[in-house]
Amino acid sequence: MADFDLSSWREKYKEKETQPSDLVKLISPGSRIFIGTACSEPIILTRELVHDKYRWTDCEIIHLLTLSDQKFFSDKFPTRFRHNTLSILGTDNIRNAVEKGQSDFIPIKTSEIVKLLKSRSLIIDVCLLQVSPPDEYGYCSLGINVDINKLVAQVSKKVIVQINPQMPITYGNSSIHFEDINFFVFKDYPLLEFKYDFNNRDLEIIEKIGNYLSRLIENESTLNIGLGKLPNSIWPFLKNKKDLAVFSEMLVLNSDLISLIKNKTLSCKKNVNQHIMASFVLGTKENYQFVNQNPFIKLFSSEYILNIENIAKNRKLCSIYGTLFVDLSGQITNHLPDRFYGGIGGEHDFVQGSSRSSGGKTIILIPSTTKDGSQSRIVPIVRRCSLPAYDVHYVVTEWGIAHLAGKNVRNRALQLIGISHPKFRKDLLEQAKELHYLYEDQLLPLTKDGSVIVYPEQYEWDFDTKTEEKIHFRPVKPTDERILQRFFYNMDEESRIFRFLTPKTAFPHEDAQFEVNIDYHNTMVIIGLVGDEESKKIVASGSYYKDPSGSTNMAEIAVWISNEWHKLGLGFHIFSRLCEIGQEKGISGFFGEVFAQNIGILKILKNLPYKVIFDDYGETFEFSFRFKNRI
Repeated sequence: MADFDLSSWREKYKEKETQPSDLVKLISPGSRIFIGTACSEPIILTRELVHDKYRWTDCEIIHLLTLSDQKFFSDKFPTRFRHNTLSILGTDNIRNAVEKGQSDFIPIKTSEIVKLLKSRSLIIDVCLLQVSPPDEYGYCSLGINVDINKLVAQVSKKVIVQINPQMPITYGNSSIHFEDINFFVFKDYPLLEFKYDFNNRDLEIIEKIGNYLSRLIENESTLNIGLGKLPNSIWPFLKNKKDLAVFSEMLVLNSDLISLIKNKTLSCKKNVNQHIMASFVLGTKENYQFVNQNPFIKLFSSEYILNIENIAKNRKLCSIYGTLFVDLSGQITNHLPDRFYGGIGGEHDFVQGSSRSSGGKTIILIPSTTKDGSQSRIVPIVRRCSLPAYDVHYVVTEWGIAHLAGKNVRNRALQLIGISHPKFRKDLLEQAKELHYLYEDQLLPLTKDGSVIVYPEQYEWDFDTKTEEKIHFRPVKPTDERILQRFFYNMDEESRIFRFLTPKTAFPHEDAQFEVNIDYHNTMVIIGLVGDEESKKIVASGSYYKDPSGSTNMAEIAVWISNEWHKLGLGFHIFSRLCEIGQEKGISGFFGEVFAQNIGILKILKNLPYKVIFDDYGETFEFSFRFKNRI
């Protein structure tokens, strides 16, 4: 290929160079005009476009995501200069115009836009894009936005660009040859910038949700991050992970993400793609400098990035999105009940690709309430569903994690109520019963005055056994009913006799729910879990129940461990932790009854740092000790 003379190219191609004011001569009446996406919008061209709209007879403006404050619609004559958006993410101007009928909205997946463009079902007469200056081979870079911009340039009848020295040069498939450009305006001009602003409430919620999310992200995971404050605030909580990768429709750059790249936490070296892969970038001027000629970040077209087969090739692909509302079955919506609010983009394609990815999952992050706290974002039923229930694997709020994949509606509803804001849980419980999602006798932990009891997260901890196996201990939750039943039914007869002092054979819902709906004060049940969120099971349990008479201020204690986890130090550890918790709760001591053959528990009792009193009843011993009587 012949060299491109960089010293005289503007003179050589002066017939192509134009000015923004000439757009009215270059765009014919009735044209459909495409505008470059997001921060790549050529502002000096679009500013001319919206100036004196009457000049553009029956023209139609179409775009994907826009972040500028340009009014691509006519207040007085909306049909004279028609605006048609493929997404209403970005600015309130666009949302309000759609709501008032001044603009049209096409609810469509980005991958479907690609099909319409390639088949010429969506004809583009003129596209307005922004590119870098040409290199010595005559190639300009689409810079921070390849997405559908590249395909639009290929199918458009007329390509008009702003050549901007401030546009970064990016790698991947981001080039367009100067010969394929019909007209250009050369203008050194700042690019649009994008960043999120946070208030104190945002930061508090982000910290809680981020800590929960970190439990779901394994080492060597690949991340696809959607738009929104929450999804793009996760990076500090992943700093202890190893060899993460990114394969995402968009890349919202910020200092936290760049830090993970620089310290190799985000290395991509274990993934099928050895680079960060995206279709467009959002960020600030400093972020764009990081992208400029950075071979670690590659941008490809939406056609490639949103191909489900390409998505599924990524290992452990976690698609992380925000949303507005989630209902008790797990459906989500990105819209308000009475108006369109969000877009569609590549969310559906990535969700399908994540399901096909080895170890992949879809995670929804959502605050439990609206900004003013007046409304729950977890609701009985959503309108205008954006993602069906079967596509959502996890929902995370500041109150915890709901694992929905493979769960029935009853379990889903109970989990989602459990991570809703406490002040809405009673209402949600009753609404779930009205929908017949839950048993009529389903309980929630309540105080004596009827307030919902908040789960005591401070009593969660990890324990390493003598064989260096990790067990996660935490207080029981209402959603643990089924795994607690499985723990019971997996025990042999002798273990049940040792625990209940009788050959108990059944542990029905009526009994089990009283074990999982507790006040965490007078009653405490701790369970030890192994496995990840998808396969967790209980291997140990410890509990105390305060004497209801209150005369002694003592509580009955019991510990139960799976046979295969005996002799690993669990029993003594659980006893010790329950003693610590009991003292924090103001309990004076513990008592209980144990079979004489239960040598393990008897040995633990004799090794406690308290004076333990035994009463021998032949087959059993009754024991008691007070915390003040240390030895």
